Amino acid sequence: MKKIYLLILCFALSSFACDDGFVKNNYLQIPPNSLLAGDMTEAQYKSTLKSFEKFFAPVVDSEHRAELQIIISWSSNTVNAYAERDDDNWLITVYGGLARHKAITVDGLNLVLCHELGHHLGGYPKKSTNRWSSAEGQADYYGTMKCLRRLWEKDNNTTVVRNLQIPDLVKKECAKSFSQENDQALCMRMSLAGKSVALMIQDLDHDSIEPKFETPDDLVVRSINYMHPYAQCRLDTFFNGAICTVSEKLEFDNDDEKTGSCHAKNGDIKGLRPRCWFAPR
Repeated sequence: MKKIYLLILCFALSSFACDDGFVKNNYLQIPPNSLLAGDMTEAQYKSTLKSFEKFFAPVVDSEHRAELQIIISWSSNTVNAYAERDDDNWLITVYGGLARHKAITVDGLNLVLCHELGHHLGGYPKKSTNRWSSAEGQADYYGTMKCLRRLWEKDNNTTVVRNLQIPDLVKKECAKSFSQENDQALCMRMSLAGKSVALMIQDLDHDSIEPKFETPDDLVVRSINYMHPYAQCRLDTFFNGAICTVSEKLEFDNDDEKTGSCHAKNGDIKGLRPRCWFAPR
């Protein structure tokens, strides 16, 4: 009931603002025990959301003087997630239906949470409708480059990825960007989290072409796409965020597109925001 009340407030009060959702509006419903559901358990879902809040709530409080709250909604069949803001109250909801999607791993679920946090903290470019909220592509870029890196940097990522199937291109690019084995493994882990999410987006978009690291989107936009790019473009963004070597401690700026990012004007040639949604000034 609390979540329904919050959604009503989004439309009823000017001080409360909701973002557009992690994915485009869709009618897919995945209830618990559905044949459409993947392997995510309720315990894994709740543990992931609680751990994320425990990690980032103090960061948001100390660095931004705001309260971060992660809303648990396992019983909801909705396949989506939202960021919401009411002055200094920052909320993130990831519905159970999304967590139960067959493509979503626990790492993928963490990336969805990071994307939603990226709407609050991702910086430029900002949406014109919700000026506090970063564009969808920017929230994706923040998700790997700043958020997952910060969340997982102290994990034994070498052990985590040891038995995972890592595409050769991912291994190669992560090795080019980072010299330390654990940093390379972290890069690979973030990339695979991006693949998990991109496969879900492909399914929801009814796209017959699987997003792959080896087939980046060749679209070049003339102006920034503030809304949801296609699955391949979003995978490209997650991957470029993973291989960018700019420190996760250097946050993005709300006005300067170069600060905190890999950018051609900074002399960077890889890890840039993809041109399939981003148009540099």
